[in-house]
Amino acid sequence: MSNGYVIPVDPAELANRFAAPNILLDEEPPEESDDMIALFSIGDYEARVAPLLDLIPEREADLIYLYYVCKKRQADIAEIFDVTQAAISYRLDRGIQRLKFLLSIPSVTEDEIREDLRDLFEQIDVDILVGMWRTTCQSEVANNLQLTQGRVRHRFFKAVGRLKIAADRDDKYRPYERIFTSISSKRFNILRSVSLPQWSDRGLDRCL
Repeated sequence: MSNGYVIPVDPAELANRFAAPNILLDEEPPEESDDMIALFSIGDYEARVAPLLDLIPEREADLIYLYYVCKKRQADIAEIFDVTQAAISYRLDRGIQRLKFLLSIPSVTEDEIREDLRDLFEQIDVDILVGMWRTTCQSEVANNLQLTQGRVRHRFFKAVGRLKIAADRDDKYRPYERIFTSISSKRFNILRSVSLPQWSDRGLDRCL
């Protein structure tokens, strides 16, 4: 998460409002499923969610912490960051979708990916897989590796197919098969950073 917040109003005034019940007549509470509530339960949050906050955009991690852990209202968070409540709602939803995706796939590190897959793929394919694991965005991977998006897409899907075969022969590859099959199955761009116009030019981080 980021190291600080921009607060355009008196902190004491905000503190008094944060101490009040988390209710606004014009703010409907978000509909949260049982699994969403469980996600932020005592113990479960520290063990499962907190480590993942560093893997999503900082601003979204900040908002999730303020809303779900500190129990702040969306309207008050919007005032802290000087944006609309709609922007906060959008960012919270986007952040939660990212967390749910990360919780649904095996936990691995970049070093593990590179070590375990280096004998199965050429270096360029390993780089593409690592890039897709980090961002789930073909265009960003293509830009970072100075490749065409078409080439990244072709080699990525080819690698996913090869992982499926390898996983049937060796359980060592099963976690990676699950990760990259999940990304290739309608999960493209789930971790891609997106900027909102109203977050720009405020000295923040473009809400990436």
